[in-house]
Amino acid sequence: MTNKPQNILFITWDGPQTSYMEGLFLPIFNEINKHTTNFNFHVLQFTWSDAVKIQQIQKAANDLGIHYTAAPIYRKPIAVLGSLWSVFKGVSILRKYIRKHKIDIVMPRSTMPAVMVNRLKTEKVKVLFDADGLPLEERVDFSGLSKTSKQYLWLKSEETKLLTTANGVITRSQKAIDIHLKTIGENYRDKFFVVFNGRNVNFFQPNYAVKSKKREALGFTDEDVVFVYCGSLGPQYGWEEMMAVFSQYHSENKQSKFLILTGNIQFANERIPEPLKNDIKVLSVPFAEVPDYLNVADVAFAIRKPTFSMQGVAPIKLGEYLLMGLPTIASAGIGDTEVVFEQLEECFLYQHQDENAIAKAVAFLSRMKTGDKTKIRSVGLHYFSLENSALSYIKALEKL
Repeated sequence: MTNKPQNILFITWDGPQTSYMEGLFLPIFNEINKHTTNFNFHVLQFTWSDAVKIQQIQKAANDLGIHYTAAPIYRKPIAVLGSLWSVFKGVSILRKYIRKHKIDIVMPRSTMPAVMVNRLKTEKVKVLFDADGLPLEERVDFSGLSKTSKQYLWLKSEETKLLTTANGVITRSQKAIDIHLKTIGENYRDKFFVVFNGRNVNFFQPNYAVKSKKREALGFTDEDVVFVYCGSLGPQYGWEEMMAVFSQYHSENKQSKFLILTGNIQFANERIPEPLKNDIKVLSVPFAEVPDYLNVADVAFAIRKPTFSMQGVAPIKLGEYLLMGLPTIASAGIGDTEVVFEQLEECFLYQHQDENAIAKAVAFLSRMKTGDKTKIRSVGLHYFSLENSALSYIKALEKL
């Protein structure tokens, strides 16, 4: 590495509903800067967020010493045509930015930024492709995109091109690397790296004083066994499985409660079984208060539908639970969850294809110990700390 910091341009394409920038990437880049002076981070976010949201991200970036610029994604006359026009314009925006700020490394995240970077033939920059999870396969699994459609085939060819030409590629799971190498060939393995999605370990940590106080505020007693789920709700998020496990456990242990923290309050309230309504509480809380509410719990759910694309994701909610020291019931087939749980008998791997999965989960709960959180948290620190996340990125960047 040279003494002069290398200028890195992280390029992303986001809708207004995501908070990955301020919640995940900006803190990681800031943490990297605490460990090394070799890199100077710039962020170019293509987005159709409104001015208020952009200003919030701008302030967060400024506070962390990261250069942030927003560029528009057009949505008219229709979203597809607007996106194509945005990509066409985006290539020009990228070229100008790279030259003006003397960018050394570009980091396109996911598909649309990859399309743009594939067209930067004249720029002398290194490329670290953030292949994310398996984004195209997610659209097949959950958005109805057909693998035989022209859109899929074109985007897949663009992704494959950058996987082969990039100087390095980062993913969120080892399984994602193995899947990509089946497409492009085993000889590219050395340029692939798994990076961690980290959380602030001082923010997500057990606090026994908060636990008792918050339980009282919620109407829970110290003797209640409290389940928690935190996150989105919908077809892929295991509602039926969570209800089945809690219902069966509750039938044998009346002193049990279920706290659901979600922005999808209506979804939950419309589906809670009548006999359980007095024992399930649904809340929407600010991110800053999430650890206080997680401290209430004895056990957490991290269940998602294990489709093909889910092999590529980093289950960040699982990370939050483990950092809190919570025994967790989590789906097999989601990223590298099986690896995370290898040495963790305090947690339960939910096998969706097992017809006895619910009974086995309830049996796990019956023998579960809720005292010492140290071992669970130590695994969380290894896989999901902000520090280890930053170090995983540094390893990939320094190999370019």
